[in-house]
Amino acid sequence: MWRNLLVLAAIVGGVYVYGLNYGLALGVPPFTPVYYLNHSAEKTYGVRVAGGSDAIKIKLEGNLKKGRVTLWITREGRKVGRPKIYKNSFRDTYKIKVKPGNYTIHVKTYEAQGMVRYDWVSTKFQGL
Repeated sequence: MWRNLLVLAAIVGGVYVYGLNYGLALGVPPFTPVYYLNHSAEKTYGVRVAGGSDAIKIKLEGNLKKGRVTLWITREGRKVGRPKIYKNSFRDTYKIKVKPGNYTIHVKTYEAQGMVRYDWVSTKFQGL
């Protein structure tokens, strides 16, 4: 039993050291929170907006000890709206009016260390 715990501790320690040196992100938005450890990368997620919806709403909640997260939306390679940058502790709703079609949510991290929860949906636009 002690040997199993020692092996498990070595694995966890190795993953932690790897994350500090090369960056690590654990979690899959929008279903689970994402835990970042010195993470710098860009990830994209597709969203389809149907005829009954005319907005994309993204809720963000997080606490970053260092680094930042930048969020923006594109359609056919062109930015829709302005990018938003998040640092430290934040709770925000990023809402943008759109037309029906396929959109891409871009999440770019720069040396992010902490936790962020993302949740997005296409919905009816009811002001800001």
